[in-house]
Amino acid sequence: MLKVIIVVLLILLIACILFAVFLGRYVEYTDDGVKINLPWSQEEPDGPETTEPVVIITQTPSQQPSQAAEEPAWETIGAVEVSVQQLTDGTAAQSVTAAGGNALVVEMKNAYGRLSWDSNVEQAVSLGVAAGDSSVRQAISALDREDELYLVARVSCFRDQTLANAGIGGPLMTRGGNVWYDPQGLRWVSPVSQQVRDYLTRLCTELAEMGFDEILLECPGFPDQGETYVLATSEYHPVDLTGPAGQFLEEVTAALEETEAKVSLMVSADAVLGTNTLSGLTASSLAQYAHRIWVALPAQGEQPLVSALEQAGMEHASDRLVSLGGARTGGSWTTLSAPDTAG
Repeated sequence: MLKVIIVVLLILLIACILFAVFLGRYVEYTDDGVKINLPWSQEEPDGPETTEPVVIITQTPSQQPSQAAEEPAWETIGAVEVSVQQLTDGTAAQSVTAAGGNALVVEMKNAYGRLSWDSNVEQAVSLGVAAGDSSVRQAISALDREDELYLVARVSCFRDQTLANAGIGGPLMTRGGNVWYDPQGLRWVSPVSQQVRDYLTRLCTELAEMGFDEILLECPGFPDQGETYVLATSEYHPVDLTGPAGQFLEEVTAALEETEAKVSLMVSADAVLGTNTLSGLTASSLAQYAHRIWVALPAQGEQPLVSALEQAGMEHASDRLVSLGGARTGGSWTTLSAPDTAG
């Protein structure tokens, strides 16, 4: 009997050794007891084990996000002046095309204060300067719908005989107490006058709503040609001319922000270069507010103007110049001549 017990114990010992050597790796000790996970007792997966591939997304140089927004492009324009008569008889577009242009410019407010359209601005109606019919308004609307020509409205600002005669915002006076006249015998009113600035701003807004793409402001400051040395320093002609001129540009550009029209300025080359500061306009104010600068290029060419505007902070200055008086190689031009009296 003792021998039988010894044999049984030996068998159990050998079995334990074999179990530990061959099956120990399949033993799992858990809180619920000992579990034996034999290979043939494990469930086979439905398919081969797979892993999700790692996807690395890269961008080619052309797909890289832009570090800065692209600057707007100033399309080259060839602006041909047409008359109100050509607008109303339907020959304006043909005239522009025949001259090789792609932009139409028409005088909508002249130096006498007369308007070429039936303005609804209250002051224009009370002064009697608005046109009596809607033919020009209708012609501009028709051209705007065709969307073939770039439309520019030319507006004389502070050179305004009607406002001066009415005593609104002027007229500018000499030191001797007389009314001041420019070389063409016309009176000027003052950018200091809030009433005048508001009136001009409302007119420009109305033109923008009619469909003009650009409002070209002529004489947009104080007079800088003629016998300006006799002008008296006064409420309407202060020592600091830049403040009122800059304020007008700020107000009119702000008013047009809600429209698609842009504000451009017709100025003298001397105003851009800073050699004539009598208008109150500076290269800095031009760079800040003007979409384009319409100017007669000096004898030395456009580069001095471009340099002055770039130093004042204007980007793409060369593309934003419109040469008065004829074609300009590789740039914008207009058939308009430089005015004898530019503000």
